[in-house]
Amino acid sequence: MIRRLTIRAAGIALSALFAAGTVWVAPVKAESVPASFDCSKAGSTVEKFICAHAALRWQDLALSRAYAAAKAEAVGPARDTLVLGQRDWVRERDRRCIADRRFKELSDPSTKLRNQAYDCLNIVYLDRRRELRDLAVEPLAPRHIGEIDLKPIATARPEIAEGDEVRIAGIKASPDGSMLALLLPSLEIDFPDQIWLYRVSDRRLVAATPKPDQNQPHPDGSPAAIKSLAWQGDTLYARVAVWSNEGESEEGTSVVYAATTAGSSRLDDVPGDIYELLDDVAQPGMVGQNEVPEEDWDILDTIRSSRDFLAWAYDLGHSTIELRLRKRAPGTPTTLVTWGGWELANYLFDAENALLVYSADTGLVAFDMETRAVRRIAGTSRGDRPHALSTDLSLLV
Repeated sequence: MIRRLTIRAAGIALSALFAAGTVWVAPVKAESVPASFDCSKAGSTVEKFICAHAALRWQDLALSRAYAAAKAEAVGPARDTLVLGQRDWVRERDRRCIADRRFKELSDPSTKLRNQAYDCLNIVYLDRRRELRDLAVEPLAPRHIGEIDLKPIATARPEIAEGDEVRIAGIKASPDGSMLALLLPSLEIDFPDQIWLYRVSDRRLVAATPKPDQNQPHPDGSPAAIKSLAWQGDTLYARVAVWSNEGESEEGTSVVYAATTAGSSRLDDVPGDIYELLDDVAQPGMVGQNEVPEEDWDILDTIRSSRDFLAWAYDLGHSTIELRLRKRAPGTPTTLVTWGGWELANYLFDAENALLVYSADTGLVAFDMETRAVRRIAGTSRGDRPHALSTDLSLLV
């Protein structure tokens, strides 16, 4: 029996069809993540201990950002209360986790004191971040839409069904969140090769583009790869590369399909505005070496981009990932968005809303690429993975 894919306000349940989701685990080593203060000037025991551990440096930096955002929004007595509360929290942090211990005592890996202090600081920092996270901006609260039963896809495409799981290459939401486009992976090339359309209101699931022909050699004109897709109301338009006798596959001839849940058809005459729509949503081309730091040149093909921003997950080793961002202009500085484990490789780049959505230790969060504001996504938890977000922010998958 094919397992169902549960779509909640929290996004896709990890127990559902996607095997790529991972649980957040604090990486043990990374040299680049800073604390909120200059570690070269660390004087107190707690500062030295934080600087000695990458995970604690990140906790300190993340809390500093949350506190600064909350403080910027607070006025009058509320601001005074926030400032006093932060001072009290710092004193309680030191008393609870460090007390009168010296750094040398806490640095000895053969004693329990080191682990106790490390765990204590992780807990108190995380708790304080949870207290502050909604003070600067209200959380995003997508609606619940029920389940998607993928059995029709498993029946039509058994080659991408593995036991009770169906492989999905990606999901794109319509601007108003009423429809989803499910992209199915090709077994031959690094592009999806078919789209299925799902209507949220009645849970109708239908094929939007033809099924790829698995015969070798591929028949002339059969679907090879989905190159771009765009919505116009309830209609999905897809540009599909087709196999040809010249063997150009995904880089050769392409055709355009129009699809609704009532059916789909290949357009013999494609209106100019549809061509422009498909061109607008296509990736803006290869990223040049002059657009990213030299240390990141080896991951140019993994960078996600819009006309204004570049984002990438940088592997520091030791199961440690940094999510980085910069404006798409030579010479602009790189911003450290977040720091964590392999779950960050599955971040969502939402060009329409200028948002990066990723899994954090507090649940899913949305990072505004324009303002740098961080917004919690209500109903989510550690380990949830984002796949698609509607333009009106009403639907998160």
